[in-house]
Amino acid sequence: MPSTPLLIPAVLSLLLMTSPGAAASRPAQSWFSQQGYVTPAGHRIIACHGYGCSRRLALSVDGAWFGRARAALKAGQGSPEAERRALGDVIRTYTAYLAASFGGKPDDPGSPAGMSGVNGQMDCLDETANTTSLLLVLQDEGLLAHHVVEHPESRGFFFDGRYPHFTAVIAEKRTGSAWAVDPWAKAPGQRSEILPLDQWRQDS
Repeated sequence: MPSTPLLIPAVLSLLLMTSPGAAASRPAQSWFSQQGYVTPAGHRIIACHGYGCSRRLALSVDGAWFGRARAALKAGQGSPEAERRALGDVIRTYTAYLAASFGGKPDDPGSPAGMSGVNGQMDCLDETANTTSLLLVLQDEGLLAHHVVEHPESRGFFFDGRYPHFTAVIAEKRTGSAWAVDPWAKAPGQRSEILPLDQWRQDS
């Protein structure tokens, strides 16, 4: 998540609010109120773009797209691994759906600094909000058989040589093992990263 000196205090404040110890005791929904974002209601989400959710678009994730997502997740309920594969497919099509809904130039992966404020461009905070919104909708619909949606997590603190970066998180119901769900480095329509959270934390 690229940053500028003006953003450093704000991002450091976000990191303090999303530290692993603090996150463990709060539901995913609390993250939205902490950031001043809007939680999903039913199938309606407020999609973030423009970096830091500076632009917002109300969307309803239903109809034919949601029917396909439902079918994919139902088919993937045989195991946690199968469910994560199905989630990867669902989120891949979701990012394409978001790009079409925003209009204009599709999101450039990795949030280049020069695209801040541009319609349809998303930094890691936008991606985290949008992904967590979808995961909460899927959870509320009873479509996550093996996972629960957790409080988003962060890595990087500037002084450790890494830019701060955020991700949506799910955890296996049976084992409690946490997984990062992170489409930030991928273009819309590409398969997002779903990897163990500890591994995600170690990446740069």
